[in-house]
Amino acid sequence: MALKEYERMVYAIIEAIKQGEHVKPIQEAIRRVMNKYKIQGTRFDRRASGIIYGVFRNQGLIDRIIESIAGVRTDEIDSDARAVLRLVTYTVQLDPRAGHSIKHTFIRYAKKYLARKGRDDTLKLIDTITRNKWKPISEEDKIIINYRISPQLYRALKHSFDLLGENLEAFLSSTYKQYTKTFRVNSLKASRNAVLEYLRRAGYEVRPGNYSPSAIIVSGSLDKELVKLIETGILTPQDESSMVAVELLDPKPGTSIADLCAAPGGKTSYLAEYTRLKSRIHSFEIYSDRAKRMRRLLERTGTIKAVTIHVGDARRSPEVLGEKSMDYVLVDPPCSSTGAIARNPDVRWRYREEDIKQIIILQQELLEAGWRLLKPGGRLLYTVCSVLVDEGEYVVKQFLEKHGDAALVKLEKPFKQSPLLPGTMRAYPHLHGTIGFYYALLEKK
Repeated sequence: MALKEYERMVYAIIEAIKQGEHVKPIQEAIRRVMNKYKIQGTRFDRRASGIIYGVFRNQGLIDRIIESIAGVRTDEIDSDARAVLRLVTYTVQLDPRAGHSIKHTFIRYAKKYLARKGRDDTLKLIDTITRNKWKPISEEDKIIINYRISPQLYRALKHSFDLLGENLEAFLSSTYKQYTKTFRVNSLKASRNAVLEYLRRAGYEVRPGNYSPSAIIVSGSLDKELVKLIETGILTPQDESSMVAVELLDPKPGTSIADLCAAPGGKTSYLAEYTRLKSRIHSFEIYSDRAKRMRRLLERTGTIKAVTIHVGDARRSPEVLGEKSMDYVLVDPPCSSTGAIARNPDVRWRYREEDIKQIIILQQELLEAGWRLLKPGGRLLYTVCSVLVDEGEYVVKQFLEKHGDAALVKLEKPFKQSPLLPGTMRAYPHLHGTIGFYYALLEKK
């Protein structure tokens, strides 16, 4: 039997919440489920996506409410019950747009979803959450409700922002704002001015970027003209702070370049474009599915001919390419993604101090591998989309102390110099309107 419209929307939201636990970024989970339930492009599209983002943005608070009111921990129940309880809790307790009729509709179809799964045991928990209003009690409750981040992450951010002399409140406020759609114009296929003119004629509100000569910023929805430019490789979705990384490294045509941890491929494709397809770029990605998606991007942008994709651990790149074989190296390792909280709301809740310690070890190992690849006189850019000093300044300081043949190349623009390690630089969402990034440019003596 065909599902009713609202029923289809509720089921899609529940499944997107489930998939979002293991499919990253969550935008990919949303896209898959919206296509499956034929929600994409309908009148329910934006509403459903907004609710899914709302659940992930408030996930830690939602789990706190469920535990407080219903007496269960979400990590101790199965994924169906967890997704339904999170949706119901968000709708009833937190969603400012949900009126009485919407709440009633969502609860009814959420219960029906559980009944179809044979999970009648969870229905009483839904009733408990529906009838009781949650109130914050502890200091941790207040952190969660005031800032919509985990207390662990709040303490880590406060530590870093105090050291950097930055305004944490302003940063956290910026993470609630709707981010702009930023694209890189592929100069191999079109000029920025031509693309700006084309989109303006098509009715878009569009302007040049603030920091990169390749960037444009577009307001409004992702309509067919914009999609067409993306599909033909003329535009690539990319934040300006990511574009700037390539521009800071400033590789020259005719050189050899290594991009470690390269997927999804935005920087790799820009490296190829930047050097006019006249350099040989070696891009490493450990996961084969991500490497396949990167290959599709490179084919779409016409940059694949300049790139060799290596599927494997970039820490072994010196064994693959040879020591002192690269003129330029870009090291953009896995990180906490705390600079991208606005775009990846699950980052608000997944921070664990013990996980960060392991990530920092990986960052150090990748930086060491990149340095082994670099020729004397060559340059390496270390960059992370993190606002935490442990992943930025402290990693680079420790590296400089260890390597006497490493010299900082002073970065002064377009963002803000770090007070902890002058010559390195930081981009901030609340100051620059970009993803938060850290940059350190090193030259091998």
